[in-house]
Amino acid sequence: MSNRLSELIKASGQMQLVYKPVFLRISDPSEKSALEQLIENHVIFFHDEIYGQLQELVKMRSPAVRIKKDEYPELIKKHLAGRDINAYGVWVYYPWSRRLVHMLDEDEFIQVRTNRNQYKITAKEKETLSTKRIGIIGLSVGQSIALTLAMERGFGELRLTDFDTLELSNLNRIRSGVHNLGVPKVVITAREIAEMDPFLKVTCFFSGLTEENMDDFYCGNGKLDLLVDECDSLDVKILSRFKARELGIPVIMDTSDRGMLDVERFDLEPNRPLLHGTIENIDPQNIKGLSTEDKIPVMLQMLGVENISLRAKASMIEVEQTINTWPQLASSVALGGAVGADVCRRILLDQYHESGRYYIDLEELVGDKNTVEDLPVSRINPFNPLSAEDMKQIASKVKIESGADDIYPDRDSINSMVAAAAAAPSTGNDQPWKWLSKNGTLYLFHDEYRSHSFGDFQKTASFITFGAAYENLYIHALKLGIEPYYHFFRDSTSEKLVAAIRFKRLVKNPLTEILLPLDKAIYRRHTNRIMAPKTIISEDIYSRLGMIAESVPGAKFKCFTDEKDLRAIAMIIGACDRMRLLHPEGHYDFVHREMRWTSEDAEKTLDGIDIKTLALGNSLMAAMSVIKSEKVINSVKELGGGNALGMLAMRTVSTASALCMISLPGYELKNFFEGGRSMERLWLEATNLNLAIHPLISPLYLFSRILHGKGEGLDEKNVKELQFLREQFNKITGSGNTDAEVFLTKIAIAEEPVLKAHRLPVKDILVFEE
Repeated sequence: MSNRLSELIKASGQMQLVYKPVFLRISDPSEKSALEQLIENHVIFFHDEIYGQLQELVKMRSPAVRIKKDEYPELIKKHLAGRDINAYGVWVYYPWSRRLVHMLDEDEFIQVRTNRNQYKITAKEKETLSTKRIGIIGLSVGQSIALTLAMERGFGELRLTDFDTLELSNLNRIRSGVHNLGVPKVVITAREIAEMDPFLKVTCFFSGLTEENMDDFYCGNGKLDLLVDECDSLDVKILSRFKARELGIPVIMDTSDRGMLDVERFDLEPNRPLLHGTIENIDPQNIKGLSTEDKIPVMLQMLGVENISLRAKASMIEVEQTINTWPQLASSVALGGAVGADVCRRILLDQYHESGRYYIDLEELVGDKNTVEDLPVSRINPFNPLSAEDMKQIASKVKIESGADDIYPDRDSINSMVAAAAAAPSTGNDQPWKWLSKNGTLYLFHDEYRSHSFGDFQKTASFITFGAAYENLYIHALKLGIEPYYHFFRDSTSEKLVAAIRFKRLVKNPLTEILLPLDKAIYRRHTNRIMAPKTIISEDIYSRLGMIAESVPGAKFKCFTDEKDLRAIAMIIGACDRMRLLHPEGHYDFVHREMRWTSEDAEKTLDGIDIKTLALGNSLMAAMSVIKSEKVINSVKELGGGNALGMLAMRTVSTASALCMISLPGYELKNFFEGGRSMERLWLEATNLNLAIHPLISPLYLFSRILHGKGEGLDEKNVKELQFLREQFNKITGSGNTDAEVFLTKIAIAEEPVLKAHRLPVKDILVFEE
């Protein structure tokens, strides 16, 4: 590196914080000498357009007179009154660009520069504005507002604060050039203002707004008349308002989304809730160190999720996934600058007195007027609820031979066994079972109205559920001294009957002795989604779980504890979760069939998943409020995003002691039914052992579509991705492609949740036919 280049770099570094120009008037001998030295040693660019400025000055003073071009020399000579034109006005030197500019001095400069403001801004209003102090925090939209205010000359002093320097990615919205990369944003803004009007007073705070410099920013050299908040730091956003309210300073904020402008007139309403009451219970100290992801719920609360643009909602899902931070466009920032500056002027001139939140949404104001809004696709359930008459009619056609040892349980015993069966898990807690008791036989029916969903491919999910329900019934019957047995009906068409169950007296054997203790877990069993710290569980426990799962003939239990395997399986689960949520049917099922978005809805329907049982933190709860929108999901899909939709699985598995899987050889409904029994035995045993079970089953349901349904319901992209994921899954788990894969679950140790899934009452699912 040459010495000259080193000198240039050093000089550049020394200029980083310089933003005030130097004024030199030749009428002062010392300043004239300084000017000569600058020209000799420093000036690179020389701009002398004083004659043109004098032309404008002469013209504006006689607006009614049409001055001819050849008349200007004499008029300008008259105005100079014998003074040397080279010494007239002021010479302004800009150290950062080494430019020397000859211009009119302050009073005449202001007259000419603001000439086109006249009557839009009167002389009296101009004088009022010249006494006002405005503070701006944050210089993205803030820069646009600052420059617009400066162009209008809408202040007497501007105080700028931002701790950041210009990065290349900022140039999509911040007006600057590549020569300013690495320069503090406050300096860039102050320099541009000085280059359009060197007489404007600008004060820079280089560290951003802090508790240490807050008093100086708000009150140093006179109290601010207005605050513009455009910072990204949520804690500063809140703290700055506390201070503004304390001092009675009005605050405006533009979000550059849907043209939203916030106005808070703390000068007129000293007790006004901050941000219209949206953050009153938020402590700025608690959010100071939050990650970008964890800031989302606070921002959604602050802005109102229902008012955010579709693209902004979609972008929130992508932050720190496919994009680094919140997106902004220059057009939105420029609009914010215009609106912000306009509102600032009217507040300072006592022309506008209200607080409020306003939207200048260009897509709504300037758009196709005849466009019909796309409505969510109507998803009609093709099934009707299964009635008692339906069940009686079907059962009347079934002939079940009575066994020599059969017994007829009484009504109370039937009620008790069905209640136990109804405590079984079901996909999305859809509880698709109905029961008919007739002549000593208990019929189990499939109410497809309740189970119809994207996840119940070829009814496999429902038959796992029926197996689990039967297992609960079976175990509870053992406790009553009864042993059930069933006749299975292959439900390959529209037939609703799953099984006919008969009973005999219990003759105890080693297996019944193993199963009897599980009865006490039937009503305790639950899905535990609490993410407690990862705990090592002994191999003996996994062996015990495997033994109980494999006590169902043909069931195979596999356990995965290796961290590399867990991460790989978690990525597969996450990818499948993402595909499911981006799929129109899968998303519809999640939003409308499975989730109960309020506890009131959960208590009313007694099915589905109460969102509170998901044990999500604030950030994920906020994300849920965003992704429930079909339009948002469609937008994410169009943008090719959605990676964040699978991140919950990664987070969930990261706290797992193990992932466990149950399968049976042979893809047929009977094996899914038996697999459901195996699953329930494992789950009940885990409950007795105080282990947390959290099913993660989206891969099993989606893999079935490519392995046994030729990709039914999936697009080509999904099929290809699932084929790749299946190959990875097989390598890790040692699975084949012809098995009935029943259960994939996280096993961990966590406290028992207070809130659990509701169940339909027995009277709604059991019919007696005497």
